[in-house]
Amino acid sequence: MDTYIDQRIITLSSNNATQNNGSFLSDVYFNFRGLVKDDLDNVEVKITIQNAQIPISFYNINVYNNILVLDYDAVVYTFTLTQGNYNSTNLITEIKLRFALQSITDIDIATSAITGCMTFTRLLSLDFTILSTGTINQVLGFNPTTNNTSSLGVLTTPFPLNLLGLLKLKLASFELQTQNYDSSVESNLNILATIPIESGAFGVILYNNVSNIQTIINNNTLDGFDLQLFGDDGRLVDFNNIHWNITLILAITRIRHQDTKTTFKDLILPINQLINTLQQQSTQGVADEENPQTFTDQTLSDLNDDDNLEVLFYNNRKYI
Repeated sequence: MDTYIDQRIITLSSNNATQNNGSFLSDVYFNFRGLVKDDLDNVEVKITIQNAQIPISFYNINVYNNILVLDYDAVVYTFTLTQGNYNSTNLITEIKLRFALQSITDIDIATSAITGCMTFTRLLSLDFTILSTGTINQVLGFNPTTNNTSSLGVLTTPFPLNLLGLLKLKLASFELQTQNYDSSVESNLNILATIPIESGAFGVILYNNVSNIQTIINNNTLDGFDLQLFGDDGRLVDFNNIHWNITLILAITRIRHQDTKTTFKDLILPINQLINTLQQQSTQGVADEENPQTFTDQTLSDLNDDDNLEVLFYNNRKYI
């Protein structure tokens, strides 16, 4: 089967999309018409993330992980930290500031330069509890599913402080039907590409598909599609209203149809030759010896039967 690749470049900007989650810009829809049609010559459709320019405008402390809940002297306080990009020093400053706004000034916080773990210390060895209902616990180094209570006023996290933030982006779509897999669902997920984050905060991701990874999609027709950008935590990224650009390549494998060089004259030539041969035989008087008119009469009758080519071919085989 002779095939060829029909390629289309699709340039995307979040600025032109229908923005399903507002300024997050990570759940969008692009309206197109006739990207893929249900043509008989279609063999396979592939899509490729060719390149991308994505700003690192998302924060390591964001809407998903900026809540700390503290049980202090039997009173529960909920602190909402300012979203932003933090290191250990300014994160401690932010937490202590939130504490101070509630007149909690006797808890000191430090991060070990050796282990990376944080220690909360209250004066007079009074105890307190950081509750599991906070969303920042895992970032701080706590087990996120359990309450964490101090002992004699000291509470040290079992794990290091993690302010790395997102390590990669996952580009996915509900509309584009792929067969790629993701461990977050332990099954196949419509993932188009994963993009590592190799630049720092407020930089830009410049992604090029140097491996030329292509993904087969099972769509018979396609008139536009959605696109979601997830972090490696499985949550939609908040780009803080800073737009991104992505270039796709849509490659349709098609069957190549050979152009015929046969003309109408070529098609009817054998029939004309057959008719001429029969006419010549009729003129020459080729007939049965006992009934000289039998062949001529029969042949002329068949020749006049314009709608019955089968008779002509039959007579040709019988008499030629």
